[in-house]
Amino acid sequence: MYRLALFVCCASAGLASAESAASASDADKVAASGQPAAPVVILPARPVSSHPAQVAGSAVSPAPAAEGQAKPVVILVPAPPAAAPVAPPAPPVPVPAPIAASPAATGVAPAVPLPPAPVKPSPLVTESVPAATAPVVIPAVPAQPAEHKAASATDLYKGVVKVEVSKRSVDYRTPWRSGQFGSGTGTAFLVGKGLFMTNAHVVSNADRIYLSQYGDSRKIPAEVKFVAHDADLALVEVADPKPFEGMQVMEFSKDLPKLEDEVRVIGYPMGGNRLSVTRGIVSRIDFTAYAHPRSAQHLTLQVDAAINPGNSGGPVFKGDKVVGVAFQGLNNANSTGYVIPTPVIARFLKDVQDGHYDGYVDLGAELEPIGNPAQRKVLGLPDDEKGVLVSDLIKGGSSDGVLEIGDVILKVDGHDVDSSGMVLLGGERILMNELVERRFAGDRVKMQVKRGGKLMDLAVTLKTMPTGAMVMQEYDKLPRYVTYGGLVFQPLQFNVVEANKISEKQVILPVVDFQQEGGWMKKDDVVLMTNVLEDEVNSKMSGYGTSVLTKVNGVEVKGLNHLNELLYPKDGKLPEFMVFEFADGVRPVVFQTSMMDKANARISKNYAIPAPARLDSSWSTPDAPAAKAVPVRKAAPVSSPKL
Repeated sequence: MYRLALFVCCASAGLASAESAASASDADKVAASGQPAAPVVILPARPVSSHPAQVAGSAVSPAPAAEGQAKPVVILVPAPPAAAPVAPPAPPVPVPAPIAASPAATGVAPAVPLPPAPVKPSPLVTESVPAATAPVVIPAVPAQPAEHKAASATDLYKGVVKVEVSKRSVDYRTPWRSGQFGSGTGTAFLVGKGLFMTNAHVVSNADRIYLSQYGDSRKIPAEVKFVAHDADLALVEVADPKPFEGMQVMEFSKDLPKLEDEVRVIGYPMGGNRLSVTRGIVSRIDFTAYAHPRSAQHLTLQVDAAINPGNSGGPVFKGDKVVGVAFQGLNNANSTGYVIPTPVIARFLKDVQDGHYDGYVDLGAELEPIGNPAQRKVLGLPDDEKGVLVSDLIKGGSSDGVLEIGDVILKVDGHDVDSSGMVLLGGERILMNELVERRFAGDRVKMQVKRGGKLMDLAVTLKTMPTGAMVMQEYDKLPRYVTYGGLVFQPLQFNVVEANKISEKQVILPVVDFQQEGGWMKKDDVVLMTNVLEDEVNSKMSGYGTSVLTKVNGVEVKGLNHLNELLYPKDGKLPEFMVFEFADGVRPVVFQTSMMDKANARISKNYAIPAPARLDSSWSTPDAPAAKAVPVRKAAPVSSPKL
């Protein structure tokens, strides 16, 4: 049996890799540097294909992980939706390319050129970043003249730059610490005036970013303008575009490459300092997992061109047009790399046209195949292999109140849905979810369903959901925490679970309640007690481990901010005792409040805790305490990539 693993391909040194690999087997997961990574099993919050998870690629050489990190951990979340009844492909491995761009052409349908600054519906949920002072508009690009002349390889390669990043890997086990510092490298390419595209994992957790031109030793400072961790894409901008004047802006292909089309992967992989070019063919077009966020699946190109650490973010060419961005590879497999194709890139570019990245929408329904003949007869369906069953709905989600459990979806936007949840688009069969995820918040998806033997025409208004953040790797943020009497409280989130080696048995029920049963509408966070720092005030408390906090002094805890208000009220009025109640029958913890000021001060000194709580997760550098939100939004318009 072959052991396969995914790896990210952004090269970095002196840093514990945040891009740990994922494979069909947890034991096969490794980081780009070869260091063991934490195996993760995730039951996604929305329907996804049944293909094994893949890991985003970035070439790295990390330092030893902080205590409590990179240990096996498992998070279970809702069951995945129906996938085509075919044998799943071998799990992809993240490639070492930190930057790569691909146009807006779907592997199954031609891409549509970006309209001039369309008004995107305001989503229900957006990234936790300050509002832009003025919208950033990416204007439409004029159609390419028929007499367009193919650019020479030399001209194209000049727009491919090396990315060098100073990174910080924060420690979620001891969240008050600054974490480990290191560096990483990747690739980026010119898509507009002073604007470069790369992978999100190349610039994630970055304090400083430098770009180096082809054949030029100068290092030009840059900063993140927009980042989409759920699609592993980012746009970085240089403050002074003069060093890049005269370079040719990369042009995206309007068509997705076909199987066996020849492509070239351009970048700065490990093994040398100069530009590298590898060739191969498109060997597969699939809907697969992206390793960087760990719980997202999108359209992917598989190529047999070598993609190594450092290639991440580099352009993949067919002729003189960009057809994708290199981002991950398959470990223990010869010349198997993965590319983010133009449909995913096009959606990202359109999303940021209003100056905000809002993320992917969610149908909010779990779908199951209907292949059993007896089941089809019970549902009143003919033996025509059409229709997919709605098996569950997320309370408060897009489909809640429109679809019902037991509905059979027969058509989506006029496309027939087969019994495995696939639709035919552009001559290719794709998952229905892929068709939905290309839309934006506020868009309406028309459906024909069969309910109780009757055909019905319905429309679902799509929206983003906040619940996905719970099971996705977190980047560009500082860990949030609250301490009291040596008890350490943190939100239930993937990084926290991984760092503290929390088992799925402890979190599966809270995750399902929060994601599926509408808990997210009542609470901001599910709060965990993750550690007990030894001190005389808690010396007689034994047998306490990781537990879900439910109440403080009889008041239900709504989130970490609410907990901080209960423990440290602004008016200073405190009860005689502070009583903490936990789920699963864990006995309460009781403190006498008159003893707590001295105890908290003593614990903070002994464990070097600078503050009893951190509620603001904004990323900041050690020498610049001011918060630096990601993405950095500017009012000045930017040039549009040719799509």
